[in-house]
Amino acid sequence: MTTTKKKLGLLMGTASMAVLSTLALGTFAYAQDAAPAAAPADDTVIIVTGQRAQLKSAQKIKKDSDVIVDSVTAVDIGALPDRSVADALQRISGVTIQRAAEANDPIRMTAEAGGVEIRGLAWVRSETNGRDIFSAKNGRGLSWGDVSSDLLAGVDVYKNPSADMIEGGIGGTVNLRTRLPFDSKKPVIAFTADATQGDLQKKNHYSLSALYSNRWNTSIGEVGALLNYSLVSEGNMTNVIAVDRYNAATTAGGDSVLVPNTMGWRTIDWNQKRTAINGALQWRPSDDLEFTLSVLDAKAEPKNTEYNVGFYNDSGEFTSVDSMATYQYDANGAFKSGTVKNAGITSNTRYGEDHNETTDVSLHARWNVNDKLTLAGDVQYVRSMATVLSNTAFLQIANKVDASIDISGDLPVIGISEPNTTTDASTYWWAAAMDHIEKNHGNELAARIDGEYQIDSGWLKSFKFGVRSTDKDYITRQSTYNWSLLSHQYWGGGTPVYTSDTGSGTYELRDFSNFMNGDVPVPGSVIFPEASVVNQGTAHTYDLLKATETAGWGWSPLTDFTGGTNGNGLNSQNEKTTAAYVNLKFGGDVDGHVLDGNVGVRVVKTQVDGQSYIYMAAPTTAQPCTANCDVYNNVFAFANGGFLQNYSGSNEYTNTLPSLNVRLKWNDQLQFRFAASKGIVRPDLAWLSPYTSLGSSFTLDTGGALTAYTLTGTGGNPNLKPIEANQYDLTAEWYFAPTGSLTLDLFKKDLSNYIYNGTQTETYTNNGVTLDFAVARRFNGTVDGKVDGFEVAYQQFYDFLPAPFNGLGMQANYTHIDSSGGRNSGSVDGSALNALPLEGMSPDSYNVALMYEKYGISARLAYNWRSKYLYTTSAANVNRPLWADDYGQLDGSIFYTINPNYKIGVQAVNLTHSTTTQLVSSDLTAPLETQWYSAIKTDRRISVVLRGLF
Repeated sequence: MTTTKKKLGLLMGTASMAVLSTLALGTFAYAQDAAPAAAPADDTVIIVTGQRAQLKSAQKIKKDSDVIVDSVTAVDIGALPDRSVADALQRISGVTIQRAAEANDPIRMTAEAGGVEIRGLAWVRSETNGRDIFSAKNGRGLSWGDVSSDLLAGVDVYKNPSADMIEGGIGGTVNLRTRLPFDSKKPVIAFTADATQGDLQKKNHYSLSALYSNRWNTSIGEVGALLNYSLVSEGNMTNVIAVDRYNAATTAGGDSVLVPNTMGWRTIDWNQKRTAINGALQWRPSDDLEFTLSVLDAKAEPKNTEYNVGFYNDSGEFTSVDSMATYQYDANGAFKSGTVKNAGITSNTRYGEDHNETTDVSLHARWNVNDKLTLAGDVQYVRSMATVLSNTAFLQIANKVDASIDISGDLPVIGISEPNTTTDASTYWWAAAMDHIEKNHGNELAARIDGEYQIDSGWLKSFKFGVRSTDKDYITRQSTYNWSLLSHQYWGGGTPVYTSDTGSGTYELRDFSNFMNGDVPVPGSVIFPEASVVNQGTAHTYDLLKATETAGWGWSPLTDFTGGTNGNGLNSQNEKTTAAYVNLKFGGDVDGHVLDGNVGVRVVKTQVDGQSYIYMAAPTTAQPCTANCDVYNNVFAFANGGFLQNYSGSNEYTNTLPSLNVRLKWNDQLQFRFAASKGIVRPDLAWLSPYTSLGSSFTLDTGGALTAYTLTGTGGNPNLKPIEANQYDLTAEWYFAPTGSLTLDLFKKDLSNYIYNGTQTETYTNNGVTLDFAVARRFNGTVDGKVDGFEVAYQQFYDFLPAPFNGLGMQANYTHIDSSGGRNSGSVDGSALNALPLEGMSPDSYNVALMYEKYGISARLAYNWRSKYLYTTSAANVNRPLWADDYGQLDGSIFYTINPNYKIGVQAVNLTHSTTTQLVSSDLTAPLETQWYSAIKTDRRISVVLRGLF
């Protein structure tokens, strides 16, 4: 993003927040001067609906809560204010979303966010109805695309917990609330139907959700039943122009410059079908006893087809004298534009397919034993599965081209100089194939008992206590990326087999029409492997391409995970936790003001066990060793076919987590809070795996004598302990109207026990040979860090304005975060990477939403902005830190209430067709110095929505 745009974004945020106090104070003055409203002349009930009702409900939750919480509610059935859970969460102060599907591969965008950060921290715990939920994709948190927002009554974001809340989130806890039959006193039938189209993808996607809820008085007591079904189809087209990491070079004049390693463009056609069902039965046999059975099953099946073109530097053309003579650089010597002479082209078609399913079955019982004691019990079973397939075929062009790129403007321009032969299938040979598979599943059984005893004696109000235990099994099966040569590469191989030799149906010509919505010229038409080659399974790909394997490498697709003998990561883990807590509520009068709160402590014991193995890939060299071969021969003997031995690990630790929440109610409108607690976030289950992969590399001179070698390895660490935080909040909250508030929250987190990458020498013996390997694993460090900042939030409807302007309203919030001393898990101890900020942390973010609610119209225009942040310390393929530049997006919606039963509306996402700009660290020794990496445009999506409620 340009400096002007950055300044404009910050100015908008500052200016928006500067007017909030003025507006609120104006409202307060009006409220003081105006006469009390007269009561209705009859018994008419005034019902607040739409955005007013959403704001009123969320504000009441925040004001009355025992802890610091922000909420977003779905007053209409199946109607959060945004298209997805993550989109709705980003409107809350302190919450930001990552729009890429994966942080380590952010060039691939989807229609829904891939991650949620609270106060800049991705260590966020996810729950449904206060219970644990997770995705088998990572074993800890929820994949936000797996659960449909249509099932939710609301979402709560807890920022500083009390002792009765489940541990495991330092950033915060996101609780997804589903609906229950006893929520309504009368029968409910509701539905939502919509049709969505994007301006890049130009496909229609249709979604439907339906809900039925009822309750009956029977001879066995009151019974309620609810069934909520959701079928969501969604899609997104991503257009990208990108380079790679930058290489140091020297011009003919002796100047030191930075030149991209590659350049190219791609399109990604992403589609997802998601089905979800939520069912609940409630039984109240008496006023003192209630049972609730809940079942949630959510399936998400994203699929994507990607066409990628790259100009590659296999023969040094990017830094040749002829090419560099055309280049233009910025003041720091970084490449800005130029023509690459005689560049090779590689085109590939990649197909990806995921199948994710999470099932949650929970039984809850609540018993009011007497006027003083209430007991509650809960049993929950969660099962989650995730399978992943990635399948790619590569072509290369025989006739190299001159390629140009200009990244100096707001949007890059890339192209192939004419004339060229990129449309001629007879000039492309089959270059390579690659596949990757994953199959993960996890299940957890959890049980808890809670009790609350009402004391109501002076300052002591109630005493709450409880115990909880969990038993989780988690299995991951993740292959390597199985790349292999087919016929030929620029650097060598066998006899080229051209696409024209394999015939029609194996390749296609793509012209990239409507690329970036026409904002940049079409890069050029290129031959690709036909999508049908890679989207019908790897066996089908092999059948089509096995005849092209003239190089003798013999690509063979992955088919299964067979006991570790093929180098695929196979890990089995078990985690048991036992927790107990006590929490005391207190309250009383202090000089005419109410002071209340809670103080408690939670103690939790964690036991982890992992079972895996040690594997060593078979050594490969381009030539046999003829001298100094002792190590060379020992490594070949040591490897002995790959599988070495089983390997296990276990760990046990106990954490004591105190908490204090105090609230001073100055009056009915103004209150202050102070909260202090200790929190933990457990290591990712993938980091705990004892799986270890060993490898070797050799350097031989032209005569075959060994001149150098390395023995390395990577693995998990079952001995990791949680990251810990002492966290503090101080708030001032002014609730000047049922839908009007101005709040300030100062927060601070002192972090310790960071997890980072480290390397240690490990000795292994196999087949009679003992060798030392430098093995990289994650470890707990001794460096402490801190995160602090503030949030300010405002909302109000301007009822004091004359009609029709009294339907106007505004929501706005701004968050600023500072951090120091933090460590990312990918940082290497003692390296320059430790200077990087924490992943996912934007120093500044804000939201501004203008609303209108009157005459049956409910409209909203919402702008969300966040400043530059670090995606990852090592991005896929680039192997460098990758960053997201400043980004803002405008969304909107307008609904009209036809009658009490029906609403119709339009929702729009990314109205201004914003460009995502990414940056890459140019040098690992100076990772804070960044260069332009990519420009990404995704769909502007428009949805037409019909809602019914009976």
